[in-house]
Amino acid sequence: METLNEPVKLMEIEKELAGPKKLDALARYDAVLARLDRRIEEALKGGLPPEEYPKVEALREANVLARKILRLTVRVDGEARKA
Repeated sequence: METLNEPVKLMEIEKELAGPKKLDALARYDAVLARLDRRIEEALKGGLPPEEYPKVEALREANVLARKILRLTVRVDGEARKA
């Protein structure tokens, strides 16, 4: 597994999510996005300057979408869904 300092390539993630350990990869990547979601919620509850709110709200929407895409990418039979 790569460290936080190393960029993760989308193709590598896609291969992991289609591989034999796809459920482990799904859990790992979803956990990262879940932590981000909690941090976003804490920031929103704690209050933000008005100019920062739209940026954080957009990040929250992108994070929700990323989690949905992540789940849709993994199939029970191990094949990635085709658009």
